[in-house]
Amino acid sequence: MHPPMTHRTRYTSVLMAVIFMMLATLWSNQAAQAQQSEWKGRIDAMPAGGLQGAWVVAGRSFTATSSTEFRTDKGPFAVGVCVEVEYVGAAEPFTATKIASKNNDDCTGNSTATPSATPSATPSATPGAEREAYGLVQSMPASGLVGAWTIGGVAYDAPAGAEFKQRNGPLTIGACAKVHYTGAAAPLMAREIESRPASDCNGTIPPMPTPGDEIEVYGRIDSFPAGLIGEWVVNGVTYTADANTEFKQKNGAFAVGACVELHARTTTNPPTLRKVETERDHKCNGDDQSGGIGQGELYGEVQSFPDGLIGEWNIAGITFLTDSATEFKQERGAFAVGVTVKVHFVIRVNGDFYARKIETKSREQQNGGHAFGLIESIPAGRIGVWTIGGVEYTANEQTRFKEKHGALEVGVRVRVKYTVDSNGQRIARKIESTKSQGGVSHPDHLKAFGFVGQMPADGLIGAWTIDNVVYVTDASTKFKEDHGLLGIGAYVAVEYRVVNGQNLVHEIETKVPPAAGAQSSFGVIDDKGGLTAAAAIDDEVWRIGGVDYLITPATDLDDLSSELEVGNTALVDSYQTADGTRVATQVRGVTITTTVYLPTMQR
Repeated sequence: MHPPMTHRTRYTSVLMAVIFMMLATLWSNQAAQAQQSEWKGRIDAMPAGGLQGAWVVAGRSFTATSSTEFRTDKGPFAVGVCVEVEYVGAAEPFTATKIASKNNDDCTGNSTATPSATPSATPSATPGAEREAYGLVQSMPASGLVGAWTIGGVAYDAPAGAEFKQRNGPLTIGACAKVHYTGAAAPLMAREIESRPASDCNGTIPPMPTPGDEIEVYGRIDSFPAGLIGEWVVNGVTYTADANTEFKQKNGAFAVGACVELHARTTTNPPTLRKVETERDHKCNGDDQSGGIGQGELYGEVQSFPDGLIGEWNIAGITFLTDSATEFKQERGAFAVGVTVKVHFVIRVNGDFYARKIETKSREQQNGGHAFGLIESIPAGRIGVWTIGGVEYTANEQTRFKEKHGALEVGVRVRVKYTVDSNGQRIARKIESTKSQGGVSHPDHLKAFGFVGQMPADGLIGAWTIDNVVYVTDASTKFKEDHGLLGIGAYVAVEYRVVNGQNLVHEIETKVPPAAGAQSSFGVIDDKGGLTAAAAIDDEVWRIGGVDYLITPATDLDDLSSELEVGNTALVDSYQTADGTRVATQVRGVTITTTVYLPTMQR
């Protein structure tokens, strides 16, 4: 027989029971948390009404209950939206404890969705449901980004409200692109077109580095070994490259002073390089003012821009973000697709290009330049197709011919000024004999100045189209971005040679476009440096309106309306260098037909 339970004994028993229940609850919660998992992907299906019910995310089934937490911080739920699901359970459908919308980029490269070269858009696709596809750009609008596209063999229509992202290189012919689209029959409606790494379009995903202590650094090369294996010094820091180091030169060759991106393991001393890759020059220009990882400027063509100016701009094949702090200047015309603008930008830590200032620099799209080269063929009567420096030019009745430095015949060096017509042909406006080689570094090289229409989809190595002529760059090509980034619509100097019918580029360099300088003024030409004809030598100083201007091979000398001779009037566009030199981007002859005298006032 058990002894009677006292009051204290009952209290102790109850207390122990409560503690046991609390511990059991705590243990069960911890056990549940230990079994809770996460899943990230795009919504394939969700409940028709409300949020409770059956969900399918990246092919996996879940059930949302009244206890499920729903978070829409990154946007509302919808089919195609990227979400993260926290769930419990041992088999599908799993029980979702939390569903949260995520940024679109959080689902890029998700292992649950394998990119395909072409979309599986069939008439059976769910009407209105957004889908994704990866593919190479085969055709795109001639100007801007709005209009008809062919990507991966499928036709798309990008309307005025479509989004375009170019953080992985320019959207250009041959680039890998990701399309968010709706519809079941071509042309499909594109909501967003985004440039992607080339690997996303060939079914391969680059292997991730082995977890460990690894750093990513941008810097300029101080020294490197001839065979690449050995000691590298970048920004004053020593690294070691071995047989396992990956070397990539898609943005130019390794050279002292070149900008590179390093991936180095810090578990060794000195750090061992896993990868060394040449990078665009602006990536090595730090920005102390806003904490960015790079800064710079570019002259380029507007491809698209937002209503109200605040938002995403696509300029020269790069996506720029603007906000209320961005300065917009339209003194040389209104913003429009095809207009040349200058952008002052900073690269934020997350990789976004933020525009501090955007200003118009030309009132209309540029469509021509000039070139220096030897005459290779002349048509009968001079009217027809000329071959100069490996490039064809068409002369017509309006073409002007000048022979101050020798007769126009095969083998003579000339300067040809041209425009590009609607068929892509270079129309010669003027062909003149000259002593200038255009500033080449080797007498066998040729020189051209024009606007970039297309560039390689991944890096700087490959085929470039400049005023509708193809030039080819390789690992030995030098790239200079002293006057802005290389991009779509950039004005460039191309030094090249013709080998087996190909225009192989020795150097490509950005220049300030004609009429895009900071100053513009009229004046009488006082002196041309002793020249008897325009551009007789590579660099010369002209005095116009009492001011000295440096005339370079890149300067657009436009004498089609009036001769550029001493005593005549000219309009000069220029910019000023750090040492005070005024460099002319364009000198245009003008004829003054009316003079207006204004009365003076004396006080």
